[in-house]
Amino acid sequence: MHYSRHALGLVAATAVALPLQAQTAPATVAYDAPGITNTGNFSFEATADIVSVYMFRGYEQTDNGIILQPGASIGTDLGDTGFDLTLGTWHSFHTDHTGSGASSPSSWYEADFYATVGYELDQFSLSATLTGYYSPAGNFGDIEEISFTAEYDDSAYLEEWAVNPYATLAFEIRDSGGSEDIYLEIGGAVGAPFIDSESMGVEMSFPFAIGFSLDDYYQDAGGSNETWGFLRIGAEATMDLDMIPAEYGAWTGTVGLDLWFVNEDANLLDSGDDFQPVLRAGVALTY
Repeated sequence: MHYSRHALGLVAATAVALPLQAQTAPATVAYDAPGITNTGNFSFEATADIVSVYMFRGYEQTDNGIILQPGASIGTDLGDTGFDLTLGTWHSFHTDHTGSGASSPSSWYEADFYATVGYELDQFSLSATLTGYYSPAGNFGDIEEISFTAEYDDSAYLEEWAVNPYATLAFEIRDSGGSEDIYLEIGGAVGAPFIDSESMGVEMSFPFAIGFSLDDYYQDAGGSNETWGFLRIGAEATMDLDMIPAEYGAWTGTVGLDLWFVNEDANLLDSGDDFQPVLRAGVALTY
């Protein structure tokens, strides 16, 4: 995508890609949350993260002030079809907003909305996600995209060392600030059982992702396509907050560090460099 946020917007997918996810959260290994009491037809998830720098697919959005990124989703099975549906939203609020196109409310940098249809086929998880990226502060033009994600559960072979590789292919179907581009991401998260602590309930993982442009998602100064956009590698520790009673859902806390290596010719960082570390911390509720 090429719009004013470069001069975005997983998990989406997520968690679908996601992780997406959103959409914007980095992909991680599945976390074994404590048992919960929800026996209904709907599941609910809410997250809230604080990051030192907002990076999206290699593009630096901002590194100023406090960056708070909450999200929420609700999911359900679609009868006996084998498909499931997830509806969600994700936002980014910035206390120190410096965008030249900002209008009131200036701190509400981004508001995303998405719908995902998923299907599990043996060890594969397949999904299609429609996402709308919007800026209440007026920082960038509206963008809608449709993405397709395939994730492979390799835990049957690698057990606690599972990588859970995924691939996401995203097509912009509307970009009010530029052309409709095509993006590809490949990633996963390596488990680290030798670091996990059963006494403290801590799980470690090392997520990674590589972003590619299949059609002008990344461009050089001359406007030509740059195929490779970024490599992200990280380390993440997740701990269940079991001091909260199970009837209030399963709560987890996460801290992590991501190292972004980006294509310098594509000018993805506002500093013009090709490396950006990002610290993040957050909590999640699943019910």
